[in-house]
Amino acid sequence: MQQSNALRRLEEILTEAIDNGDIQQASGPILLKAMNLGDQPHKILDFFELLNKAEEEAKSIKTKPKIDRYLQTIEKLHEYFIIHHVWSVQWNTFVTYIKDKGILTTLDSLAEFFYSENPEIFLEDDFLGKLKNEFNLISEKILQSDLSKELKRFLIEHIENLLNAIRRYQVDGTEGLKQAAQSLVSDLVMTEHSLKDVDKKNPIYTCVKAWGLSLLLYIAPSPYDIVGAVPDIYDFWVPRFEELSTGHTKIEKLICETPTIQEVFEKASDAFDRKPQKSLTGVKEVKALPASKED
Repeated sequence: MQQSNALRRLEEILTEAIDNGDIQQASGPILLKAMNLGDQPHKILDFFELLNKAEEEAKSIKTKPKIDRYLQTIEKLHEYFIIHHVWSVQWNTFVTYIKDKGILTTLDSLAEFFYSENPEIFLEDDFLGKLKNEFNLISEKILQSDLSKELKRFLIEHIENLLNAIRRYQVDGTEGLKQAAQSLVSDLVMTEHSLKDVDKKNPIYTCVKAWGLSLLLYIAPSPYDIVGAVPDIYDFWVPRFEELSTGHTKIEKLICETPTIQEVFEKASDAFDRKPQKSLTGVKEVKALPASKED
């Protein structure tokens, strides 16, 4: 299974930019194209945010001896992008540096190290596109519903947070989407007792609750089977929107039968039948690749 962490996203974005970017063109638009962010100059800040996240992830790695050798490489990469004015400098300047310093190899290693400690599922563009369409449809239904104005505002705000997490997936990854789902669910728990009965019984409200719980349960990794090892299924399971949709139907039924969100959450843990794409023999081993060359 592909990984969802900033280190892996940075490695993949730089690889895409190197493979398909014109080395004679300005670097900023090439990087934004690789991130699917258009070509507006202010969006280059998202690239630096990704760099910051990747650096923070690298610093958080605990199980790799001599991690400082790898950290120096990503710190110098960050510094190089700042010094050379990434928006307008010719892309060839960065391509040469990245290749000479073995940056992609180092990022690949760091992503593996981080993933072994922090497994997070990766969502394909097709999954994200269908999820985006579903939330847009829900947003329209909320606006057209007879829910109270306060509840409409509350739900629309959270749906927009989820949509924003989808738009920012190249920067924030699955963690950003999970945080948006957690925010929705936790706020529902805190406020549901104060809602009018007519709002609580509204099918649109039930639908939103079901999608929030479904998404959170579906994308949150299971606990480790062995300390320090990713569960076998997460190496070969590919998330499918159809699985999420089927689970949502089960959870929506549970909501209608169960008085509180906490109880639904407890009963819904087996709502999804995650099936690996192929068998796995043994636990995946994280192998170290050499850090990049020193200056």
